[in-house]
Amino acid sequence: MRIVEIKTARGLARSGLPEYDYALNPYLGCLHGCRYCYARDFTKGEPGDLWGEVVYVKVNLPDVLAREVRTARPGIVGISTITDPYQPVEARYRLTRRSLEILLPAGFRASIQTKSTYVLKDMDLLFVHRDRVDVGLTITTFRGGVARLLEPGAPPPRARAYALHVLSELGVKTWIFLGPLIPGVNDGEGDYAPILEVAKKTGSEVILDRYRPRSGADSMLAAVGITARPDRSWWEAKSREIEARCADLGVVCRTAEEEWRAAREARRGLDEFL
Repeated sequence: MRIVEIKTARGLARSGLPEYDYALNPYLGCLHGCRYCYARDFTKGEPGDLWGEVVYVKVNLPDVLAREVRTARPGIVGISTITDPYQPVEARYRLTRRSLEILLPAGFRASIQTKSTYVLKDMDLLFVHRDRVDVGLTITTFRGGVARLLEPGAPPPRARAYALHVLSELGVKTWIFLGPLIPGVNDGEGDYAPILEVAKKTGSEVILDRYRPRSGADSMLAAVGITARPDRSWWEAKSREIEARCADLGVVCRTAEEEWRAAREARRGLDEFL
């Protein structure tokens, strides 16, 4: 792996996702190297071209962010949207921690999504600000061979489940991103049922999503012999199947499409109120 230190002119970016006001990405590229990751297709230059091998580190991010929060309107910050905020380089640079230490006391809310147990290094901070932070762990399957094939550099899924247990016991709002589901790869009952049991035990909401083909992600999957072409009928049937299991367990479960639609409606209502 190769680490490159860079300077950034901006910390907070307007988010294209309706559930967030801002996106904050401390790094470009991701050493987890997940083969299905759409972020590769939205990352320019070396970090995208050499996905999983090179990461750019925005070393001046805390200084930039400290200036921005003085004038930016507080809102919900998605951490992160095109990289994992707790990938291995976070242990050295601590940019995610330092960003949270700036954002949370300034009145911003943070929604964190990661595959890494390193988030537990910040559980003191998350506990103190648990009224304005939520943490989502992506889990695609507990089958070790499949997980290692799809997510070669990420921590084991069972370790992520442990992180959910710890955070939920601290009173931090937790959720599971169950996706992307790929037909014939990780969409069986044996894949999703154990994950839903973790959601029940931890009080975590579940967001379901399907694989969304992109050229970069397609090529990474093809390199390990996977051709992913999820069609609408498969997804409609599969999402209904999983939602029915969630209902049986008393787990709150929504598809990514439902989540985005609800967020857009909430945003529209807020704009009208203001």
